[in-house]
Amino acid sequence: MVRVQPNTPANDNAPTRAATRAAKQRRRSLLLLGAIGVLVVALVVVIGVVFVRGVSDEPERADPPASPGECLPEDLRITADPAVADAIAAVAADMGTNCPDPKITTEDSAVTASALATGGEPGFDVWVPDSAMWPARAAGQAERAGVDATELVVGDAVASTPVVFAATEPTAAALGDAGAGFSSLAQRTVAVVLPDPTTVAASSAALLALQTALNGDARTFTALALGLDPGVVATATAALDAVSAATSPTIAVTTEQAVQSYDESADAPLVPIFPADVKPAVSVPLVTAAGASDATVAAVKALTDAMADAGDVLAGYGLRNAAGSPPTTASGDAETTIAAPAADESANQAEALRTWQVLTAPSRMLSLNDVSGSMLQPVTADMRRIDLFEQAAVRAVNSLSADSSLATWVFSSRRIGGQDWQEIVPFGSLGDPAHKQLTIDTANNLDSLVGGGTGLYDSVLAAVTYMRQTYEPGKINLVLLNTDGVNEDDDGLDLPGLLTELEKLRDPAKPVAVIAIGYGPDTDQSALEQIAAATDGAAYQALQPTDIGTVLIDAVTQRGCRPSCG
Repeated sequence: MVRVQPNTPANDNAPTRAATRAAKQRRRSLLLLGAIGVLVVALVVVIGVVFVRGVSDEPERADPPASPGECLPEDLRITADPAVADAIAAVAADMGTNCPDPKITTEDSAVTASALATGGEPGFDVWVPDSAMWPARAAGQAERAGVDATELVVGDAVASTPVVFAATEPTAAALGDAGAGFSSLAQRTVAVVLPDPTTVAASSAALLALQTALNGDARTFTALALGLDPGVVATATAALDAVSAATSPTIAVTTEQAVQSYDESADAPLVPIFPADVKPAVSVPLVTAAGASDATVAAVKALTDAMADAGDVLAGYGLRNAAGSPPTTASGDAETTIAAPAADESANQAEALRTWQVLTAPSRMLSLNDVSGSMLQPVTADMRRIDLFEQAAVRAVNSLSADSSLATWVFSSRRIGGQDWQEIVPFGSLGDPAHKQLTIDTANNLDSLVGGGTGLYDSVLAAVTYMRQTYEPGKINLVLLNTDGVNEDDDGLDLPGLLTELEKLRDPAKPVAVIAIGYGPDTDQSALEQIAAATDGAAYQALQPTDIGTVLIDAVTQRGCRPSCG
């Protein structure tokens, strides 16, 4: 039988099989741990490479984007209105540790807006006007002029200030607890000083508030606007100076910030009166050009966020936050939150300013007067139709401002050969005493020119053609037509022919309106209405003798709101 013996080494130093297996396992374990280590290192390297490549694949920026807690890019160009520039600088300087002073160019908002409206390239990365009205105005002016201007992006408001009435303490006390409101301005219990609305945003906000208080009544608004015009001064400071020096009750339209700033240097502080009815405000936005760089957009976001947390800083410069909340130190009426205007309201402020400019622009008016035989018709026991018209005409001349110009034509059939119209007084300034007196003398003697039929249509076309050919920008160019009858010139234009010719002459950029007044029941009022409509004018009718003066004065004073006077 064979016996199997145990497996023993040939000598004492030879390893056993178990030891050999154990050694192999240890080597495998070490190899495995090494491989794992190599894989971990490789994985870290790969992740690092991917991260670096991901960052390097992002678009390059001229400046790293700013974020809350960081400084604004050093080369960021900011243009700010003087009223808000210091506040913006203070907030920007506090955005991060050791932030450098931002590069801020101060420029009146009206100046910046005018440059943009004419197509000028923005000289800023960020524009901070003192009102969101200014970007809306720039865009509207450019559109009406057909200018290809830079598209602007208006951000949310970052600050605001209410529009108030500034008064001395005695005036404020005299007004009583009810104070004053925009609707009360019609009562003329106090004199009103208005900073130039074309340069001071608070005034355009006030004009819109006045329209709102009057429920959109265009005729009443026009009368008040014309009444405010003599009290217009160049700047807000000039308005406050005028109030401070006034010897009779006077208020100025301004902002809460302007009053606070003025009081810091004035000997006799003024009191801000918050309007009792409509409570307007102006908002301060951050504006950029469309397509601004990512760095600029990020900087605007960072500055907007910083402004939202800087209520105390804003209060130090007389401003409220974007929500219109008063500073924590406020008292009395100032405790009321007055919301900043919405975006569409800023556009409405710009439109109110445009309306103001139209209303207060000097007139260039051609007075076209019917001197046909029917104007001699008696209307009272001792007055003829022409007599009443002469009196009303003199009143109308006296209602026009000295910077207006006026010409006088008359018409009846075939006055000069086959021509129905005749120039009696050429255009001249009513600021010239000699011209004004000649115009009044002519109006008082129109009865000496009466005779013939009513050569209406040819005369209207001649007058509108002349005004279009001699159009003067910056003035209200119009024809004031006065007649008591119907067209009696069978050799000239008929009504469809006149309307066709008027349509050819129409130019919205250079409007020449016909304001037609029909005297008495015999007037072809339908024809006058069609003539007025074809020129964006208006037609009146004076049925009673006593209506003539009222209607003529109304037509003259409403010249600027055509065709939407209501």
